Formats: sequence, structure tokens, C-alpha cells
Amino acid sequence: MGTSSSSPSRLRRLAVSAGGSVTSQFVTAAGSLALQFIAVRFLGPSAFGAFALLTAVLVTVTSIYTSWVGDSLNVLDRFDPEIRSALATSILVSVSVSAVGGSAFALALRLTTPAGAVLFALLTALWLPQETCRRLLHARLDFNRLVLCDVTYVLVTLSVLGLASVPAGELRLETILAAMCAGSLASLVLVLRLLPREEYRLTRPRLGGMRALSAFAAWRSAQSSLRPLTLLATRVAIDVFASRTVLAAVEAGRLMMAPALTVIAGAGGYLLPTFVRQRDAGTPLRPRNALVASAVLIAGSLACGLLAVAATGLVGPVITGGAFALDAVTVGGWAAYAVSFSATLPLACMATAYRLSRLVFVVRAVETAVGVAAMLILLLLRPDLANLVPYCIGLGGIASGLLLWWHLRRLRNHAQHSTSHPEREPHAI
Repeated sequence: MGTSSSSPSRLRRLAVSAGGSVTSQFVTAAGSLALQFIAVRFLGPSAFGAFALLTAVLVTVTSIYTSWVGDSLNVLDRFDPEIRSALATSILVSVSVSAVGGSAFALALRLTTPAGAVLFALLTALWLPQETCRRLLHARLDFNRLVLCDVTYVLVTLSVLGLASVPAGELRLETILAAMCAGSLASLVLVLRLLPREEYRLTRPRLGGMRALSAFAAWRSAQSSLRPLTLLATRVAIDVFASRTVLAAVEAGRLMMAPALTVIAGAGGYLLPTFVRQRDAGTPLRPRNALVASAVLIAGSLACGLLAVAATGLVGPVITGGAFALDAVTVGGWAAYAVSFSATLPLACMATAYRLSRLVFVVRAVETAVGVAAMLILLLLRPDLANLVPYCIGLGGIASGLLLWWHLRRLRNHAQHSTSHPEREPHAI
């Protein structure tokens, strides 16, 4: 009786956790989508292209930072003094370098004014600590509070944006950046109040635990940065070889697939800590679980892609306001990219949880190299076909997923014929 009654309760808790993770990603993506919709409607294609590039920089920086700091908070012992001091050092260095580097990038590509570059540096300096606290909520599987913090960011950002732009009678890129700063600050203050004090207790930054931290985080950070770096390189290449207006059209096509990309990212935010919990509980590696998750995400991406392509003619003019054309071919390319993303993510999360970050990096690096090479060849030979770029960067995702699955299966079979602890097996590869 006890086993049968606890099983449904456990399933309910897992369902609530998964729903909370997806809801958090949905709220964040909905806020981002609203900002991008406002930008494309009121900034015009050129300024919207600049906004897309700044967003890509922020996403890339956040991904590298989160995979080093945030995933370490999930996978390693965050209360170990040596690990904690190494994380403190990483946070200080990462925030400083990212803020300065981001503003320099904005100025170098003339994406905004000097005042806008300062605002972007401030936004980065607020965004990364906020993301650290969000990852602590992830590690605690406290998704309800995570959703509350994300809702706070969205509401404050949109409210400040409305209050600042309506009296001026116009919207500027700097206004959007200032509103995002306000939202990030509000969310950071709230999450600090919601977290237990021991979670963010300050410690002296030291390098003593950096070797143990980097043994996991270096490979994880490298492989997690591949996808956002690819998207950033794609946007810069389109801007350089085609035009910023073409970039705006490609970005608008991506907005049509935002729901699918949101669900995939939310699933990843749930799967990694879940696989870590299973590993810590002594649960053997079960690649079939990750493969089933990939199949479900692929099916959802295909369904969303077909719907988005069919609705392009109706929804496209609403998104762009008639400033430029949005075609179904571009939307289809982002659907193919979503399928590629779905094929790899769950298996990569499982491999990461079982400390196979180097394997994930190698597989993803090959996939990324093929996609970027195809993109550059296309843009060099036919910049007028820039709307086909999403197909290029989506190449190889399914093959990468199958390769990861094969490696995980091999590890599981090896563990079944060995007397070693399953958690030690990955290090024998």
C-alpha cells in the first residue's frame, strides 16, 4: 500500500516540477517576445536588427556564465568551501569581463549610442547575478518562486518601458535597455528575499577550488556556449554579408517558432537537475529516458513548425507591421532548427549529469562546425539567400543526438558488467 500510494505522489511532484520549469521558460520567453514585438513595430528594421544583435550577445554571455556557475551550482556541492570560493571568484571575473566586453561590442558594431553602451553594460552586470539566483532556485527545484521572479522581471520591464516611451512619443533602443535594467534589478531584489540566507552567503573569492570546479565546468561551459555562439555568429554574418534589414526578417521568422523553442529550453532546465538527483540517488544510467524525451520534443517541434508555416501569411504582417516581408521558407528553417535542438538537448543533459561534459562538447562542436561552415559558404556565394541560414545551422542535430545515445548506451552496458560504482564509470572513458 505504501509503495503504490507514494508512486502517484512522486509522479505528481515530478509533473509540478516539470510544469514549473516550462512555465518559467514560457514567462521569460513571453517577455522577450513582447519586447521584440515592440522593437520590430516601433524601432524599424535597422534598429530592430541592432536589438537582435545585442540580445544575442546577452544570451551568449549568459549561457557561458550559467554553464560555468549555474550548472556547477546544480551538479557540484555548492556548500563545499573550496567550490564556493571558486564560484565567488568566477562570478566577479565573469560579470566584470562580460559587462565591459558587451559594451565594447555594441560600440564596435555601432549598434547603439555611447549612452546605450553604458546601459548595456549595466544590464549585463544586473542580469548575470540575477541568473545566478535563478539557478539556485533551479537547484532547489523551487520552480514556483522561480516563476514569481520571472513574472516580476517581465511586468516591471514592460511597465517602465510604457511609462518612459509614452510621454516621449517615440521608442528608442536605449529606452528598452533601461527598462530591462529596471526589470532585472526588481527580480534580483525579490529572489534574494525568497532564497534562504545560506544559499547566497558571501565567501572570500579564492582560487583554491578552481581545479575541482573547472574539471566539470570547463567542458560544460564550452559545450553550452556552442549554440548561442552559433546564433550570434549567424546574426553578425547576416548583418555583414546581407544587411541589417535582412537580419530583422530572419529574426522575425524565429519569433514564429518561439513557443517551441521555449518549451525545449524549459525541458532542459528541468531535465538537468532531475538527472542529477537520479545520479545522486544511485539510479543507473538509462539512455532510453533521454531518448523518449527527445522524441517527445521532436514531435512537438514538428507540430509547432507546421502550424507556424501555415500561419505565416496571416501572422507575418502583424509581427512586422508591414515594414518588411516574412516568408514561410524562413519560418520552416527555424522549425528545422527546433527539431535539431530537440534531438540533442535531453541526451546532452543526461550526459552532463553523469559528468560527461567533454563528450557532449566534442559531439556538439562537430555539429556546430558543419553548420557554421555551411552558413558561411551560403552567405559568401549567395547572400540573397540569407533566409536559408536557419537550415544550415540546424544541420546535424539528429545525428548528434543519436551519437550521444550510442555513447550513453555503451556506458550503461559497460557499467552492467563492472563492479565499479556507476558514477565512476564515465571517468574511465
